[in-house]
Amino acid sequence: MRNSIWTRLMGVFLGVIIVGVIIMVVSVQLTTAAQLKRRVLSDDVAQANALASLLAGFYSQNGNWNEVESFLAAAPSQSPPATPQPDGMMGPMMGPQMMWSWRQWVQVTRTSGSITDRVVVLDSQGEVIADTGGASLGEQHPAQHAKNGIPVTVGGETVGTVLVGSMIEPVLNPADEDFLRSVNISILITSMSVGILALVLGSLLFRQITAPLRALSESAQAIADGDLGRRVDIKSNDEVGQAAHSFNRMAESLARADAQRRNLIADIAHELRTPLTVVQGNLEALMDGVYDLTPENVAAVHKQTVVLTRLVADLRDLALAEAGQLQLELKAAALSEVVTQVSEGLEIQADEKGVTLKLEIEEALPRIQADEQRLAQVLYNLMANALRHTPTGGTVTTSVELRAERPLQGKGRLVVRVQDTGSGIAPEDLPHVFERFYRADRSRARATGGSGLGLTIAKQIVEAHGGQIWAQSWLGAGSTFAFSLPLSARSSPSPSSSPHHICPKCGQTTESDWLLCAYCGAELKG
Repeated sequence: MRNSIWTRLMGVFLGVIIVGVIIMVVSVQLTTAAQLKRRVLSDDVAQANALASLLAGFYSQNGNWNEVESFLAAAPSQSPPATPQPDGMMGPMMGPQMMWSWRQWVQVTRTSGSITDRVVVLDSQGEVIADTGGASLGEQHPAQHAKNGIPVTVGGETVGTVLVGSMIEPVLNPADEDFLRSVNISILITSMSVGILALVLGSLLFRQITAPLRALSESAQAIADGDLGRRVDIKSNDEVGQAAHSFNRMAESLARADAQRRNLIADIAHELRTPLTVVQGNLEALMDGVYDLTPENVAAVHKQTVVLTRLVADLRDLALAEAGQLQLELKAAALSEVVTQVSEGLEIQADEKGVTLKLEIEEALPRIQADEQRLAQVLYNLMANALRHTPTGGTVTTSVELRAERPLQGKGRLVVRVQDTGSGIAPEDLPHVFERFYRADRSRARATGGSGLGLTIAKQIVEAHGGQIWAQSWLGAGSTFAFSLPLSARSSPSPSSSPHHICPKCGQTTESDWLLCAYCGAELKG
């Protein structure tokens, strides 16, 4: 678990939270302190300006700075001072000097607030003549600090300088320090609370992400151990859910491929067992003297070796075609001539069985780029298959016609149909006739039913030419196997890029870019 995704995500997330909290706390503290000091300095400057006017009036009336410290220390309240009256009642002091002082102080406190900070007054030589803090009275104030003060001007002449609070020394008073400390504590507590909350929510989110991945990993391990039936529960439609869906599809493909592999091995073993058993039995009979060593008996053994050779060759062709390595020698070929040659080669078998071979070929058919030998193999498989399933007195008709899609551009295809008058194929078996070793009649022996690979190989060869093959059949009315080839050579379409069409006639879904249904041959679009 130390190297799990959840652990690493939580470690990174925790580190980001800690760094973020530290940066936020430090930056907010620095910003708050700077802003507070700037605000305090601004207030102190405003009070210093107000006091400069008040002290200028004081200096004008007194002509000197005598008693200025007592004047600052005895700042009156905002109500006029009371004094005893003759009738025993307290009344306002109405002396002109006190009334002026009171009014000036009221004006100062009204505009800049009550004066609670330290106030220092300097004379024109920079000597401290008043200090409400009592720390530097009579001393020479530093010249650098004096430059930051507000000058007191009387009659256009600077008679002194006044400094308030932070103008004297760059520190905050205890009240401001307490305020800044409380703000910093609040920021720290808030940041830690938000960080802890983010960590908890992040942990829940990461578990939601890693739990499906863990299930995906466990299912992959189970499939690697041979459990191809294992699947992943899909609980969302996000990227993880799509990955689980793709995994399930992959698992289904693996299970299907494994089943096909097992069936293929079983079918191959079955197909090879019959001729090998015959060969072995005949050879043992010849060795034991049961059969005489005559040309007829040797021919029977040779016939079975031919069956084995054909089966091995078919398996090799099928493996090459499915791997996309089937070599085609494309050249200009006349399909009508290939059909005629294959039909002539099957006439002897047709005559022996009493079946009529019929050709219907349009005239002046264009040549196509194709491999003649491979096309002859396709036609032989289709026509021989039709001949096997046509009873005596029946007919096998092979037709070739041109279908032009864009006549002005020379676009089109040749369509070949092989139609028999046999018993037909059941609807449930029709979609599977091109699968290897598939037999609609399970009781049919290979002696009469072929190797079971002919139609599969034909399908692979046609698609390698960029064509399409399909079958139509009706019980009791015969079957039709047909394929189409483009006039111009092109590679077989990729299944992933081929469009899907739903046949309006039979309802089957065809994955192809051609215009014919792969099951019934109906037109899919105009």
